[in-house]
Amino acid sequence: MEWIAGLMHAGTLLLVNALLAALSSALFFALYVGHSRVKRLRGVLLWALSYAAFAIGFGMLFLPAFQVDFPGLGLLGNLLIDAGAVLALLAVNVYLELPRRKLWVLFPVVVIALAETALVLAEGENLRHMVILGGALTSLLTVATGVAFWQCTDEAQRPVARLAAVFHFLWAAMLLVRMAWWIGQPAGFAGQDPTSTFGLLSRILLTWVITPSLLWMLTRQLDAELILHASQDPLTGVANRRVMWNEGQQRIAASHPRGASVAALMIDVDHFKSINDRWGHDAGDHVLVTITATLRRHIREKDVLARVGGEEFMVLLHQAEASATNEAAERLRQAVEKDTIILPSGAVLRCTISIGYCVSTRREQTWREVVIAADQALYAAKQAGRNRVVGSQ
Repeated sequence: MEWIAGLMHAGTLLLVNALLAALSSALFFALYVGHSRVKRLRGVLLWALSYAAFAIGFGMLFLPAFQVDFPGLGLLGNLLIDAGAVLALLAVNVYLELPRRKLWVLFPVVVIALAETALVLAEGENLRHMVILGGALTSLLTVATGVAFWQCTDEAQRPVARLAAVFHFLWAAMLLVRMAWWIGQPAGFAGQDPTSTFGLLSRILLTWVITPSLLWMLTRQLDAELILHASQDPLTGVANRRVMWNEGQQRIAASHPRGASVAALMIDVDHFKSINDRWGHDAGDHVLVTITATLRRHIREKDVLARVGGEEFMVLLHQAEASATNEAAERLRQAVEKDTIILPSGAVLRCTISIGYCVSTRREQTWREVVIAADQALYAAKQAGRNRVVGSQ
């Protein structure tokens, strides 16, 4: 431990920690204030406040270098650093939307903080007691924060979150080593504290790794949202026209070598304009969301459902045969017809749908031709009186 203390002066390390934390805080504050999509993420604001607390805490511990000192300065600085660790735990839990029961660790943390404060007020700043109690407190918070990172369920962010978790566990291990060194010293030990340099170097490493990890997680989340917005219908949550066209083109291309067929269903909500005219567009949106949910319940997992127009939907069937496609389309039509829709106003109505479908043959060599054939069949279903299924001829 002593050779580590000789690497760098503890005061210099305090200053470096304060500057790194201040820079990280400013970065997260700038992102939160300046980015509209980040502003709704309260976890980012909590990270900014966490690093601000770290910066002020380390800065206060550095004040004696400027001949600024007063009773309780060390305790106050350490408590601010502890507050930063608490805010970091809260930030991760809020950002990852973890349940509040995961914050149970805050109860023993508060107990340890009160015990540390009481001891300092009673006997002055005893470095041995402050390191042991402060280390126990910070270790609890650090392990809890690492566990929270490890529980990240978002696939895009999980690898980075687990990297952050590993470094939190390593930081907790370093804190335990420092505590163990002090526990192993005689009760009246009054020599130099080589563990301060060890702890401060470890803290610099943690900040150096965690801040980029958090930014990387944030970038992955924003990228995932952009991809989602580009592929998902914002009202109903199903795939949009772009996804349906890409999937259809891929399947039609894959079907040619195997001599297989591709089936597409074009679906239109009957008399939808009259719903908007009578109950308003909010009611119309509610109808579309309800019908979407009904359609999703009655298709298979590998089928693709997309909203391709105002009240128009498409279904791309995983396996395509003429009789099975007709049965699938009829099943969807009946499900919507039987469904009772309760509008936000309390009004109750029933809707019907018309379906035209096409099972690709040698005539339909491209996805565009399949869609045109299904659309023509849909037009025939509407011309024949709606609420019916018509296949392409």
